[in-house]
Parts: sequence; C-alpha cells; structure tokens
Amino acid sequence: GKTTSVGKLSKLLKERDKKKVLVVSADVYRPAAIKQLETLASDIGVDFFPSSPDQKPLDIANAAIDHAKKKFYDVLIVDTAGRLAIDEEMMGEIKDLHSAINPVETLFVVDAMTGQDAANTAKAFGDALPLTGVILTKVDGDARG
Repeated sequence: GKTTSVGKLSKLLKERDKKKVLVVSADVYRPAAIKQLETLASDIGVDFFPSSPDQKPLDIANAAIDHAKKKFYDVLIVDTAGRLAIDEEMMGEIKDLHSAINPVETLFVVDAMTGQDAANTAKAFGDALPLTGVILTKVDGDARG
C-alpha cells in the first residue's frame, strides 16, 4: 500500500498540480520495493532516483534531496520501509530520518483492513513523528478481502 500510494500521490501532483516530481525508495529491507517504485514512476511519467538495498535509508534520502535541489524538482517523495510501532530500532530509524531531512509533509500509510487498529497504529506513529496526514489503503474492500 505504501509504494502504490507514492505512485498515486505522484501522479496527482504531476497531473493536477503540474509539479515536477521525483520519487525515491529508501526501503532497503524489501528489495522488490525499489523495483516496484521504479516501475510505477515509469508508468506514470515521474522521475525515479535510483537506490539499492546495500545503502542506508538516510544516505539514500540525502542523495535524493541533493539531486532534487540541483535539478529543480518541486516535490521529492521518499518511500520508506514498513514498520511496526513496537519495533524500537525501526522507529528510531524513521525518527532519525525525519529529523535529518525535515520534510514538509509526513504521511502515515495504513491498511484499512486492520480495522480499528488502524486508528491505534496511526496514533502510535503520531506520538513518534509529527504526522501531517494519514492515507488509508484498501478502503474499497470488505472483511472478505
């Protein structure tokens, strides 16, 4: 849901708002995420900043920011790895990333199929990070999937 949401948001910013958009995957824990975002970016016509699983998320984000500034992008969207609020190491990583890159927006993406727990999870992340929004995915499904 997170990577697909990056694609949908990128398309909206490009088509509706006429923004020059760059996307980057800082999900080094799921190598397929990098390829998935590269494919999505190509399909919707936004630029993709390459990354690889052997890099650190902070290094990826900083390199993408430098590139975005040099090439005058309006928007850079950094796709990060999924994590559980109870995973202290991963939560520390996202907090460090957030403070280092100081984003304009911080969006939390959660699967609507988790039900009431989606609100609890969003609150836990909101306590850790200054969220500016929540994206619910799979809201068109039902309990059967």
